[in-house]
Amino acid sequence: MTKSKVKIPHAVISWFFLMYFLILFAERLQSLLRAVSANQFFMDTFESVASMIVSLSLLSAVVLLVLFNKPFWKSLGGKAEPDYAMMTVTAGVILVSGMIHTEYTIPAIQFASYGMLIVAMILRAVQLMPESKNRFGLWYSLIYLTVFSMAIPVVYKHYTLTNATLFHIIEYCVMFALVFSFTFMLRRLFLGRGDNLLLWIPFVIMAVGDAVVLWMGRTAEVNAFVLIFAALSVILFIIGKIIFAVRK
Repeated sequence: MTKSKVKIPHAVISWFFLMYFLILFAERLQSLLRAVSANQFFMDTFESVASMIVSLSLLSAVVLLVLFNKPFWKSLGGKAEPDYAMMTVTAGVILVSGMIHTEYTIPAIQFASYGMLIVAMILRAVQLMPESKNRFGLWYSLIYLTVFSMAIPVVYKHYTLTNATLFHIIEYCVMFALVFSFTFMLRRLFLGRGDNLLLWIPFVIMAVGDAVVLWMGRTAEVNAFVLIFAALSVILFIIGKIIFAVRK
């Protein structure tokens, strides 16, 4: 495929980012407002902490969007290239809010927002493909990053566990670490350095963190979603490392 045949406007990618922000923000905001209306915002310790972190995540994302993403707003009209570094950081900041289960959460709407982000990731990969020296690595890394993102455990309330408080603390720590890891790799992808995202540190954090969360929460329920995508991430990482080594 020649360079002239691949023309994905930056504006298209920016609009998918905007839809990701707006859909996730709206879903998270309705959850908080309904909780306030039902006097459940500070219902218990877990809900209080969850509501505050979600609120802080949304507020921080708005500040970043309004004050630090001017190229992004200009790019929506096709007048400029967005600052992909700041855009991806902002995407990671608001993602924190989606990784915490609060009262009145609507998972389907959240998944719709994540779908917008994944489409933006795919379009950026297509845009970068003509310049890439390792197209296979770029697309393999994109698949791995997408699966990795699904392996981030959502923080759920489990008061039936013997060590519920400790479990919740570990849930938060793993979630924050993996959102940071995902954002770091997402930023590399959008900055054109995503030919090999099979990085050891994010992988180890995911493998160990998910294993601990799954093991500690096993008596309450088995999080099949995280288990499946964590396992797929491990498989893709191992296979990818072998393939990349052979292709050198």
